[in-house]
Amino acid sequence: MRKIRDVLVCIFTKELSNRETSRYTGVNRETVSDFRHRFVNAQLPWPLPDEIDDDLLEEKLYPPVKAFNHTITSDIDFAAVHLALGQKGASLAILHQEWIDASPPEEHFGYSQYCRRYNAFRKSLQISMRQTAVYGEVVYVDYSGATLSVTDSQTGELKKVQIFVGVLGGSNYTFCEATWSQKSRDWIASHARMFEFFGGVPRIVVPDNLKSAVTKADRVAPVINESYNVMCRYYGIHPFPARPREPRDKSKAEAGVLLAQRWILFSLRNRKFFSLDEMNQAISPLLEKLNRKTFQKLPGSRFSRWLELEQPALSPLPAERYAFSDWGKVRAANDYHVCVERHFYSVPYQLKGRELEYCLSSHSLDLFSKGKCIATHTRNFEPDGSTTLSQHQHPTHKAVLQWSEPEALQWATEIGPNTVLLLQAQLSKIKGYLFGYRITQAMKVLLANYGKSRLEEGCAYAFKNNITGTPELRNLLSKNLDRLLGQEHTEVSKEIVHSNIRGADYYNELLQTDKETES
Repeated sequence: MRKIRDVLVCIFTKELSNRETSRYTGVNRETVSDFRHRFVNAQLPWPLPDEIDDDLLEEKLYPPVKAFNHTITSDIDFAAVHLALGQKGASLAILHQEWIDASPPEEHFGYSQYCRRYNAFRKSLQISMRQTAVYGEVVYVDYSGATLSVTDSQTGELKKVQIFVGVLGGSNYTFCEATWSQKSRDWIASHARMFEFFGGVPRIVVPDNLKSAVTKADRVAPVINESYNVMCRYYGIHPFPARPREPRDKSKAEAGVLLAQRWILFSLRNRKFFSLDEMNQAISPLLEKLNRKTFQKLPGSRFSRWLELEQPALSPLPAERYAFSDWGKVRAANDYHVCVERHFYSVPYQLKGRELEYCLSSHSLDLFSKGKCIATHTRNFEPDGSTTLSQHQHPTHKAVLQWSEPEALQWATEIGPNTVLLLQAQLSKIKGYLFGYRITQAMKVLLANYGKSRLEEGCAYAFKNNITGTPELRNLLSKNLDRLLGQEHTEVSKEIVHSNIRGADYYNELLQTDKETES
């Protein structure tokens, strides 16, 4: 304000020109001109009264500018417009036309003015919370959009690799490596190597919403991938995913990815790599150079801050590196088998149709129901094959699979020799344990219905008369045909004595006499 008063004295008391006033006070000539116009427009008296102090003079010369308020200039609900733009296919042009159609003509204004007012409203919503760095608290992880390629030494084919980046929130100490994919196995393995690179574990990890980290994204309660969650529990770290479409939640990861692209990937753009290990060996010295690079506006470097402040605040590493295991959910089919990695594994038959959790490692598969392990299998890599434990089978299913012909015949000997002969004749006509089990079970049902002696009698008659089918044997026993037909045959075979019945001997003698006469 002292400069303004000096300028006003030169202009109105000494009556100097703008150029002379500028030279005398050291104030820019355009600023002197601005002071003159503001004083004239304010219509203040000269000399200034004693009650006008510096604050009041500034208020008169520089009156506050009224902030733009869309509710005063129009009745447009820009909050509803902002929500509508989040829908698929929405645009400001369409919403402006809808507003034109629904509002009176005297309130209309053009599309450009509509956009300016909406942008003013949107800027009023863009408030960012400043994140305070706490050493040992947070690590931000993400994948780089820019990638490198590995060349196949045999075919010359290029295979893209993914670039994993992790940044500690306090010191900005950065980890970077190349992996084959963003799948759970590579994602979790990169975390394990990152923690070893940092020399400890922070308390929170902030990932993006990729499927290897988040099964279902949500701004309030995201569903964490169970494989990732188990790894976090092992290291004692809590996953806190960034909100969808909110890159500011992981701004340090975004900055770390940008630095990795500039200082590492760009430096390797002209190199040809033939293996992933070769690429990571080339990344390592560039990463160390990046971490030791001195800050532009702060003292020290990422490495010095990590060594001095961040590493002591990290939690210690476990004694062993985390061994990857894939966790997920699967439902048991009606045949009480679950399909994991294209192989079928059995569960207790009582759990058919129930949803189960599984833990798949490189050598075993564990299945859980309500947190309790109900089955453990040795991992089998045969596609479309099956692994079935006998203790999981239904008793009838177990009997089918364990059926054998010697055991069936041994059972038949307890009834009688005719039963053995008939069962052996039946089994000789078929192939496969399923048919053999069915025939044996049918014989056991006949035993339960008619008893040993009756079944033995029926088998004796059936075998003598070449009846080997189980349905025919059942019909024979149910109607007592073996006894009826056997009694009728016995009665017919008895010799009957009568004067009118000559018998076979009589006719044999006649035939013999005729032959002698002819000779």
